[in-house]
Amino acid sequence: MKTAPDSPSPVPEHRPASPALHYIVADSGLGGLSIFADLVEGLRARGGPPRVALTFFNACPAPDRGYNRMADTAEKIRVFDRALEGMAALRPDLILIACNTLSVLYDRTPFARRSIVPVLDIIGFGVEAIGAWLTAHPDGRALVLGTPTTVEADTHRAALRAWGFATDRLAAQACDRLAGVIEKGPDAAAVKDLIERYVGEAASRFQDRRSPLAAALCCTHYGYSRPWFEAALRRHFAGPVTLLDPNHAMSEAALRRIPTAVGSASALTLDVLSRHALEQGRVTAIAGVLERRSPETAAALRCYRHRPDLFRDT
Repeated sequence: MKTAPDSPSPVPEHRPASPALHYIVADSGLGGLSIFADLVEGLRARGGPPRVALTFFNACPAPDRGYNRMADTAEKIRVFDRALEGMAALRPDLILIACNTLSVLYDRTPFARRSIVPVLDIIGFGVEAIGAWLTAHPDGRALVLGTPTTVEADTHRAALRAWGFATDRLAAQACDRLAGVIEKGPDAAAVKDLIERYVGEAASRFQDRRSPLAAALCCTHYGYSRPWFEAALRRHFAGPVTLLDPNHAMSEAALRRIPTAVGSASALTLDVLSRHALEQGRVTAIAGVLERRSPETAAALRCYRHRPDLFRDT
């Protein structure tokens, strides 16, 4: 286990041999740690079973081989299926796919067809948030902001069209490389520049920029840089802008599955696992953001475990 002498919080213990409940939060990077942090703080506030284990599982196979850089969809599905097998080996009670990129791949994996482990993916929470907003704003438009894999799959808009929303009310913008740049520093100038560029590209496709707009952050990383999205959207759109972030809705849904224990708090054990060694700069940047919300989550990230055997890649 790695140590972090500069960590302001106690180093979390690793998962006990037989917790009462074990949840895995999976992502293709570190964005899903925002949902992990919500779970930690929610359990601290409301209590639950006597022993709860939370594991964050980085499903990226290598630092230079993220899913949006892979050759084709078949390779993405194959690698993610191997990662899901690695998660199942940890015997979770629930897997939360806290990543839009991985969520659009999940139904096409062999694991999805044979596994008995319950799985929640984040796509539905984004679709529900957008659909509710469009219903409440009949003159409004919605913009999906996501990774190239998420936007190319078009899962959000397809679901919304199936619900009866007109195509001309729905737009999408791929934000290539943005998630990785956010990991290096959510407030960095490079992040602001990319957000400005992609929001500008999205705005150019809207003839009417005065109608109400909902912009959905359909990548779990994007919430780390929420103020810069808000600023860019307000520069490019003259009408009222609402930012939709499905991260919190997913964590609330997961917490509702956990029975409460009135008058007592769960004994939490936290583990952050990665198949490849994480760049220290990324760990420091994201832990710094998480520190304000959940010091325990920040400490778990600083003390993550590098597990080269976490899942197979062949």
